Amino acid sequence: MNDKNIFVSDDHKLANHVSGLLAKVLQYHDVDGLHDMVLHELCHDKVFGIKKATYLVDNPDFDHLLGVSGFCQKDCCHHKHDLWETPHTFSKDMSKAQFHNDVKKFLKNSLKRKDIDLNSSSDIKELGVGLGIEKPEFFTWNMKHGNHGILIFEKGEKPICDWRISMLSNISALLGFCGI
Repeated sequence: MNDKNIFVSDDHKLANHVSGLLAKVLQYHDVDGLHDMVLHELCHDKVFGIKKATYLVDNPDFDHLLGVSGFCQKDCCHHKHDLWETPHTFSKDMSKAQFHNDVKKFLKNSLKRKDIDLNSSSDIKELGVGLGIEKPEFFTWNMKHGNHGILIFEKGEKPICDWRISMLSNISALLGFCGI
């Protein structure tokens, strides 16, 4: 059977694309703003179709909730179509992306240190609204050194099935492997 004739569903294409990010994170581990690239890659229409997203890290030891990266569909005009073609230019390309830069300036006290449950808190949704996300949904995950990753996002116009939401939840933890 010729491999070119095998039917591949959109879900298979998505799984293949997302799993390819693992190798890219390893290959480009030295690129400044790698977390920005991964967030943008996950959010683009061809992957999960997210309208807006923020990646934050909660560090209870230093009492910080730090904005690491932001994605807004409207800001995609600032970077090249293929982020990985020239990965060392992405940070410079995104220097004009307003939402992204606003998120990177975000710094508050740790939520975890205040004993706020990051998995079921309305505080996370309020935080998302404060960051400019109209209908926030979120995922959190544990990271090394007692830190906690938080992805707050707003779905795009296309509905996302439960399977894709589950995949986004799982692959979001990849952001924690990118240096800050």
